[in-house]
Amino acid sequence: MLEELLNFLVLNLHHLSKFLAEHKFPLVTQYEILQNVCGNVRDFHRLIVNGCIKHEMVENVLPLFQLMAERVGHFLWDDQNDRDSRLFKLAHLLLKIVPTELEVMHICYTNLKASTSAEVGRFIKMLLETSPDILREYLIHLQEHMVTVITPSTLGARNIHVMIEFLLIILSDMPKDFIHHDKLFDLLALVGALIKEVSTLVRDLEEKLRNKESTDETNRATLKLLENIDLLKEDLKHVYLKVPDSSQCCFPMSDGPLFMHLLHIHLNDLLDSNAYSIALIKEEIGLVKQDLESIRSFFVKIEQEWYKDV
Repeated sequence: MLEELLNFLVLNLHHLSKFLAEHKFPLVTQYEILQNVCGNVRDFHRLIVNGCIKHEMVENVLPLFQLMAERVGHFLWDDQNDRDSRLFKLAHLLLKIVPTELEVMHICYTNLKASTSAEVGRFIKMLLETSPDILREYLIHLQEHMVTVITPSTLGARNIHVMIEFLLIILSDMPKDFIHHDKLFDLLALVGALIKEVSTLVRDLEEKLRNKESTDETNRATLKLLENIDLLKEDLKHVYLKVPDSSQCCFPMSDGPLFMHLLHIHLNDLLDSNAYSIALIKEEIGLVKQDLESIRSFFVKIEQEWYKDV
């Protein structure tokens, strides 16, 4: 029954995503993310049915699969009748079902990483391809939800936002071949575990503020997780990231002034942004802009002196 339901959902989401893409619908990316989440759970469930995964490994998550499928089914039905609120409902749905994807990732990493099964290998490869975008979308919606329900001045909120921004950067770099390929699954599993902890902190902080309870314990947990994030930063440099090519370390000499001009424009755009994540680092952006203006001024003087000599 569950397998048929998952197949039905994935097929419908495939046709819906295709239709939305052809008509340039603004939410096409989110629907593709939803399709990939359902596809990953469907394919993982198929591994269970085919005997590639022992039932005792997954008995705790099987109810989550059923619940996820029911939620997606209800969303698709409501989507046909109430299209005005689909943006809010889609974001809410992703916040509810992506944790199931995190559970699948955890099981694969802890129990199936060393599997010699070709089917399992293909599934893990697909998981590596689709999960960074899924987790990135989840973090974006989690941060938007947090801004809505938790005031920026709340103790610990800034640290959670900083952690989310850092994890977003890692997930953005994953598809760009900056990371050792044989370490990619390790890093993805670690990031997934950290995202799960961040999500728990957000929910816990939200609940305690709503009930007007002390948030001291949550704040201590936030600081502890921030320490783990700092450890990951060190591991990124020494374990996961490839050594950059010499060309990547060089200042673009042939078009350096243009490079600085474009960077200056980008920094101004960031300073004008009202995004909450940007507001957290506006002071730092302003300092970078000041330094860049000093460097540009120095280059202009050098260029003027050069033309005098010519």
